Amino acid sequence: MADRMTPVPDRDSKPYWAALAQGRLEIQQCGACGHWSWPARPVCGYCQSDDLTWREVAGTGEVYSWVVAHRPFNPSLADEVPYTIAYVRLDEDERVLIPGRMQSLGDGVHQGMRVRAVPVPLNDDVGDITWEPVS
Repeated sequence: MADRMTPVPDRDSKPYWAALAQGRLEIQQCGACGHWSWPARPVCGYCQSDDLTWREVAGTGEVYSWVVAHRPFNPSLADEVPYTIAYVRLDEDERVLIPGRMQSLGDGVHQGMRVRAVPVPLNDDVGDITWEPVS
């Protein structure tokens, strides 16, 4: 199997990937208007304030959309097909959709399914996210 792909953080996304490496899900919240922002950016997408703070979120939400990959996006995923990628609408703000792999569910994924984030450390600086059903 090829080496697993590891995200390459940029200036804005580095805190997101680092929090996942430490077992937390954090996204930006604007101190001026209170809106949550994802993906990471230098200014709020609603009021253009640069008063953005990284805050830990509960990591729960519902599946908004998903796709089942039957061919690997990358050779490192060849042993894992088919796998599911889901966009999850966070409870903190219905406009925030976080993508991630679903833990093995096969055809059991459906819109509105309640899930929670499971951070997966990849190294000391970068983590990834998977989603698991909330029972």
